[in-house]
Amino acid sequence: MLLWCVTAIATDQVTLPELLRLGIDRNPAIDAARNEWAATIEQLPQVTALPDPMIRFDYFLENVETRIGPQEYRYGLSQAFPYPGTLAQEGAVVEQAVRIKHTQYDRAIRDFIVDLKLSYHEITYLRGAMVITAQNQDLLNHILKITNARYAEGKAKLNDVLKAQSQLAQLSYDVILLRELEQVETAKINALLDLPTATPLGEAALPPLEVVSLPIDEIEAAALSGRQEIEIAAGNVGKTKEEIRLAALQNRPKFTVSTMRIATGDAAMPNVGDSGNDAWLVGVGLSLPLWREKNRSRVRQAELIHEAALSSQRVVENQTRAAVRSVYFRLENARRLIELYEKSLIPQAEQAMKIAEQWHDSDVKDSSGFLENQGVWLNFNLARLRAATDYQQYKTRLERLVGGRIPAAKTEDER
Repeated sequence: MLLWCVTAIATDQVTLPELLRLGIDRNPAIDAARNEWAATIEQLPQVTALPDPMIRFDYFLENVETRIGPQEYRYGLSQAFPYPGTLAQEGAVVEQAVRIKHTQYDRAIRDFIVDLKLSYHEITYLRGAMVITAQNQDLLNHILKITNARYAEGKAKLNDVLKAQSQLAQLSYDVILLRELEQVETAKINALLDLPTATPLGEAALPPLEVVSLPIDEIEAAALSGRQEIEIAAGNVGKTKEEIRLAALQNRPKFTVSTMRIATGDAAMPNVGDSGNDAWLVGVGLSLPLWREKNRSRVRQAELIHEAALSSQRVVENQTRAAVRSVYFRLENARRLIELYEKSLIPQAEQAMKIAEQWHDSDVKDSSGFLENQGVWLNFNLARLRAATDYQQYKTRLERLVGGRIPAAKTEDER
């Protein structure tokens, strides 16, 4: 019987967990997000410290004559002090920014995992499709030899020979296309791993098909509570709320404390020591926030930015709900297609091939029926493999929406 099973010979297999472990350390996007997070942490000691003190030196081009002698130069030190609580509030704003950057780092890891899984699953499909197509090439070559022999004996039609040849040519083109698409996906994986584009990838081991058992409502709830984009939007809301408080504090007075020494010559009183001639000054300064419109505008700006952040958070939440429903529909449709091909269409095509295969044992001079059934069987197997790959990829896209791995369905006791 000329039925071929779908088999894959795995040599030097590379598993998905191995690629993920390698990529976490090598992926440039993850490294960039990690450094941005660390750089934001470095802002904390900067914004919570007092402004740099200022040293001042003035030299009198024309000495100012005083009773105790001419004033020659002066020097001093001043320190500015923001309104009490301002520095702590600036620290609170940066702390919110640190949380956002940390979540963006988590998102970079998640996106790397998702992108790698998508390409990995696509490669398993392309390689599986090449195996099925190569098996069918062998089958068609065998059928073509028989058809040519029967045509030479006058027991087959020329149309049968031409049809077998055309199908064989189409399969050859399909193999070339699949191989080139495999190179594209390999390049994507190498880019994610920061490796040269042409680095060969070992035989990909097809991961088992795990069916998502969690109901759609629970998946949506998991996405709303765990998706990094929503956490980032919520972090922006918290950050802008802290910025409103900071804007109010920035409208308060700022203080400056200074001390200065004036060096005075002793020409007028030669018997008095130099230390007694120099004058020391201590001063206190205070900024006056008189321009009310500017001060109010600063707070209004912060409030409007906060309102925009709230609206952006709602946008991300609404987009997440819609995306979860869309991906879940495609996930379920792929699952239904897998069942349809495995339980109905492929067994029927195999049975039709068994019947049509008997053409060479009878006096029938037409092989087109077998070729048609063989083509149907090939298409059904490829479609089943495509549906299984689509299921894996839609599940991976669903993992992106929930922020990571999809949680398992709750038991009755947990409910």
